[in-house]
Amino acid sequence: MILPRLIPSLFVAVLTLAPSTLASWQAKAADAVFPVGSLVGLTPPAGMVASRTFPGFEDREKKAGIVITQLPGEAYEQFLKSMNSGAIELPGVSNAKREILLTEGGAAHLLTGDQEAEGVKFRKWMLITRRAITGRGADSTMAFVVTAQVPIDAEDAYSDADIRKALGSVALRANVPTKEILDNLPFEVNELAKFEGVRSLIPGQAIMLTEQPGMEPPVDRPFLMISVGGPAPSQASDRAAFATNILRGIQGFKNLKPVFAEPMRIGGKPGYEIRLEGQTMAHDTDVMIVQWMRFSGTGFIRVVGVSPKKDWGETFTRFRAVRDGIDTR
Repeated sequence: MILPRLIPSLFVAVLTLAPSTLASWQAKAADAVFPVGSLVGLTPPAGMVASRTFPGFEDREKKAGIVITQLPGEAYEQFLKSMNSGAIELPGVSNAKREILLTEGGAAHLLTGDQEAEGVKFRKWMLITRRAITGRGADSTMAFVVTAQVPIDAEDAYSDADIRKALGSVALRANVPTKEILDNLPFEVNELAKFEGVRSLIPGQAIMLTEQPGMEPPVDRPFLMISVGGPAPSQASDRAAFATNILRGIQGFKNLKPVFAEPMRIGGKPGYEIRLEGQTMAHDTDVMIVQWMRFSGTGFIRVVGVSPKKDWGETFTRFRAVRDGIDTR
């Protein structure tokens, strides 16, 4: 299906939930359908099913979908400023309007508008909320954007009322079972090495491991990302350049320079390891980054670990333990 950028810029409305309202949202969670790895769920319109390629629901034949996106807590203040500015500026969206939507958990702000992508005209709805997550002595506020889009020629199947009813059923759950996330991956993670937080980045394709469940990784703590991909080069001579090019896409860091790179065997398969050092863009924290790529056929498993440089010795050992505990299904 066609999925134009579903979270344009920062001009979306914000719903602030009081504790009593949050409890109401959680009480509705039993009736909602939750995409794998998502803290947010809803009752999708008839005809839409859970997507296997993004967190949300879709009707591939009609190119209609609902995308649920979890954002870091820092994004909330930016959303709040956008709302308070009074302007509605959604890049690529025309006829944008803001209103109050009464959901099962209370009143929410909603943006609606029209968009065109790849020659297809869509109707779009955007709702956002936030909630606080407390765990192991750390607090984090997460923002959740729920975006629906329906081609104009599919409005008979998915009317404005249908979409509003689905958005009005949005519910939250306190946590995502680790087993739910891991069981839907094409590989097994048999060793977590004290990384107790497991988050789905792309359903069935990519996860993040952190030290605290439900939390964004603090800048001074390590985290891991594990994913599958393809195609990959079959010739050993091409793998170094391939791995290097993949790693160039990493974001949020500066002054990166390689300190180690060599081919190796990982789980009995050909692999390639690259280590970098640099700083974070946000806080200038000195970090070390390692990437392992394990090749099999025309695909690969990719493991990327990021750690503060001061903790690298101990953390690198944990990263390797996770890497060595990964098996294909």
